[in-house]
Amino acid sequence: MNRSRPKRGGGGHGPKRGESHGRGKPRPHRQGPAQNEPHPLRDGARWVVGIHSCEEVLKVRPKAIRELWLKEDFEHSQALRELAEKAERARVRLATKPQKQLDQIGSGHQGVALAVTEDPELDWADFAEGKHIVLALDGLEDPHNLGSILRTAWLCGVSAILIPEDRAVGLTPAVCKIASGGAEHVPVEAHTNLASAIEKLKEVGFWVYGLSEKGSRKPWEFQLPDKVIWVVGHEGTGMRITTERVCDELVRIPQVESGSSFNASIAVAMALSETCRQFGTPE
Repeated sequence: MNRSRPKRGGGGHGPKRGESHGRGKPRPHRQGPAQNEPHPLRDGARWVVGIHSCEEVLKVRPKAIRELWLKEDFEHSQALRELAEKAERARVRLATKPQKQLDQIGSGHQGVALAVTEDPELDWADFAEGKHIVLALDGLEDPHNLGSILRTAWLCGVSAILIPEDRAVGLTPAVCKIASGGAEHVPVEAHTNLASAIEKLKEVGFWVYGLSEKGSRKPWEFQLPDKVIWVVGHEGTGMRITTERVCDELVRIPQVESGSSFNASIAVAMALSETCRQFGTPE
């Protein structure tokens, strides 16, 4: 594969961007009437639901947790009791809530939800050196896809995920739940013009590969560069024309049935697995 690329202009910088009682048993704060209750999302926090996802937030950024909510009978669950104890040790504010109130945040909450005011940060200057894998998700709308991709991206050492600002799913409670902690490690950055953001990365040496049935080669049929962007399109319509045009090459995942296609998260997982193999990611 010919690695040479005409020198591009530009500077190579991307867009700017409770108390306890007894023997250590947590005693969540029970708040007063709803009208006196400050909503934890008023200052731009995001909701995270699910035991594993909330545990990861407690591990990574406990000081950024606005409040952790537990269902009223959480004492009957060992996992929730242990989570409450971890939160108390981290001096996180706890509150018990009716099941109905947790249901309004997101399904599959497992009796716990928290509001966190920080996200993983992306520093575009880091892309100037070393090996990097970036994902560009061109309009995925299914929270299960983004959540699964986040989980895989975390475990495969992805540096960042780029998404469009419009007509695409973001870091919803469902996405964070499905990611099982991945949302706390991989920066997800939304852009008004995804193609333009990809071009910025090409200026610092990234090669761009779009996953598409139009591709002639498979990911394992050529040597990947040290800086690679994998692009995947919308679940139904694929990549937008403007995004496809910035790809250096379209690459396909082989399949035995031509009338169907892989789920987006599965296709991404296959591409990332091959990238990690070539990069020599530690086991």
